[in-house]
Amino acid sequence: MQRKWYKFVVGFICLAALAGGCRKQKSTLQTVPAEKPAVDSAFSNFKAFNVDTSDEAVFREAQLADDLAIKAKEALKTIYFDYNSFNLTGDATGSLASAAYFLKDNPGIRVLIQGHCDERGSSDYNMGLGERRAKAVKDYLENFGIPSFRMEFTSLGKEQPAIAGCSDEQCHYQNRRSEFRVLAR
Repeated sequence: MQRKWYKFVVGFICLAALAGGCRKQKSTLQTVPAEKPAVDSAFSNFKAFNVDTSDEAVFREAQLADDLAIKAKEALKTIYFDYNSFNLTGDATGSLASAAYFLKDNPGIRVLIQGHCDERGSSDYNMGLGERRAKAVKDYLENFGIPSFRMEFTSLGKEQPAIAGCSDEQCHYQNRRSEFRVLAR
């Protein structure tokens, strides 16, 4: 008889717990009406460029009008680096400031920044170093206010030296560089 009584009490307690646990509570949270997101007009005048970012991308140098080509050559000077470094020197930042002002004054111009290295070191190492050099130039110009979509960068490592067969430091210095190419639209 005690077993039946025990089963009854346990069953009653379980039933009461289930009934009480399933009772819906009234929510205390208030619903906030959804607002329409604000329209961002920052890029309303932005013209999209068709840029090929695949591994098969081919960069074509633009043919500028004579006066603009002269200004571009004066402003977009070669940037030189110290041995085994991608840090910008004081001379480099001065040249890059001129480049930035030129690019700000000519918003339709896009550039390719090519990173180069001297002939010392492996090809793989120099490809990475050349890329870091080109990216350092790009980052400086971005910080100066030039939009990143106007700049591409690549590394040529030690594959295209300015002076081949170097044997002294001055010659190697000429090969450790980043150069600009104005891109066609």
